[in-house]
Amino acid sequence: MTFIFWLQFASVCIAGAMSPGPSLALIIRNSIKINRFAGLMTSIGHGLGMGLYAVFAVTGLIIILTTNEFLFQIIQIIGILFLLFIGIQFLFQKDQEIENINDQKNFNSFLQGFSIAILNPKILIWFSAVFSQFVKIDATFFSHSVLVITASFIDGIWYIIVSIIVTSYGMGDFFHRRKNIIQKISGIVLVLIGIFLIMDFFQNP
Repeated sequence: MTFIFWLQFASVCIAGAMSPGPSLALIIRNSIKINRFAGLMTSIGHGLGMGLYAVFAVTGLIIILTTNEFLFQIIQIIGILFLLFIGIQFLFQKDQEIENINDQKNFNSFLQGFSIAILNPKILIWFSAVFSQFVKIDATFFSHSVLVITASFIDGIWYIIVSIIVTSYGMGDFFHRRKNIIQKISGIVLVLIGIFLIMDFFQNP
C-alpha cells in the first residue's frame, strides 16, 4: 500500500465523517447538554461502530473478489456512482435541520454513539461503496487491516474534535450554522475523488 493510495482512502473517509447528519447532532447534543466527557465517549462509541461495519464490508468484498471478479467490478462501478451521487447531493441539497435526537436516559453516551452507527443501514452501503474501490485481491491482511483501522480512527477523531470544539469555546451554535458549508466541502471532495476513481478504473481495468 502506497501513501498516495492510503491518502485517497483517508480523504474519502474524512469527507464522509464530516457530512452533517444524526451522528453529528448526537455528538453536539451530548457534548453541550451533558458534558465534554459524554461527547468524547459518544465519539469513541461511534468510531468503534464504524470500525465494525468496516470489517463486515471488507470481509464481504474479499469473498466476492476471490470468487467472482466480474461481480466485483460491477460493485466497483456502482460504488463510484454512489460516491458521485452522494457528493452531488451534498453540493445541491438545500439547507436542512439536522435530525433531532431524543433524550434516551436509559443509554449511556458510549452506547448511544455505538448504536447510532450500527443501526444506520446507510453506513454499510457507504462502506461497501468506499471499500470496493480500495480492496485488492493481492493485498495483504495488514493492508486491509490498515483500511479498517483508518476508517474507524478518522471517524472517532473527527467527532472527538467536534466535541472538544463545542465545549471549549461555546461554538455549538457557530458550528451548527455552518453545517451547510461543511456539507458542500465534503461534496466537492467526494466528486473529485469519484472522478479520479473513474479514470483509474478504465485505465487499470
